[in-house]
Amino acid sequence: MMAADRQSSFGPCLQALSVLLHYPQQDTVDNADAIADVLAARPEFPADDRAELERFIHRLRRAELLHQQAGYVETFDRSKKVSLYLFEHVHGESRDRGPAMVELRMAYREQGLDIAANELPDYLPMFLEFCAQLPDADACAWLEDVSHILQEIHVRLYQRDSRYALPFRLLLRLVDVEPWPAELVEETKEEKRDDTREAIDSVWCEAPVTFEAGSALGGGCSGGSGTQSGNAAGYGAGRA
Repeated sequence: MMAADRQSSFGPCLQALSVLLHYPQQDTVDNADAIADVLAARPEFPADDRAELERFIHRLRRAELLHQQAGYVETFDRSKKVSLYLFEHVHGESRDRGPAMVELRMAYREQGLDIAANELPDYLPMFLEFCAQLPDADACAWLEDVSHILQEIHVRLYQRDSRYALPFRLLLRLVDVEPWPAELVEETKEEKRDDTREAIDSVWCEAPVTFEAGSALGGGCSGGSGTQSGNAAGYGAGRA
């Protein structure tokens, strides 16, 4: 993505969080100290979050990159409920997602930003790059529009004990939105996870083929298995 000329005071923080939510690369590790400095400077983050941020950055510096990449994929590629593609939480696979993508891409272009044809504009790290170019009030408005999605992902990641809950919590703190809304926490407590092997296998399970009333061959996939590969934008997306 090409950067616009101006940057809001929120800009550096949003850029830093965008990097933390991208698929980990060596550049991410190399810039760990700069990311930490930018985020630590924000007054919105309480002491507990700052302490967790230190642990997050320490692991970013020290852990084997391949292990971090595998953890990222494990967290985000295996679960649609914590997908980093915003419109998936709103439109799923419906046709409404297409027009929404077009509108968001147009909003990017109005800010002097352009993205590659094979990249999806609702990818959260890209959305944060866009918001980073806006004045604070406009950035907050965009983030507040998707805050319910950020809350859902944050609560689910937190309940899964994922370290990636932290960047979402910092985003919500930045726009003064409650990270743990009580009603959502209660709703998700009994929510069935979609990232277990059993859940993934069930997605790949083919419906039984009925040849005559009362009989079927291949009824189910009790012996089958399936895994999901990378996302459409080419980024992996889990917990390290």
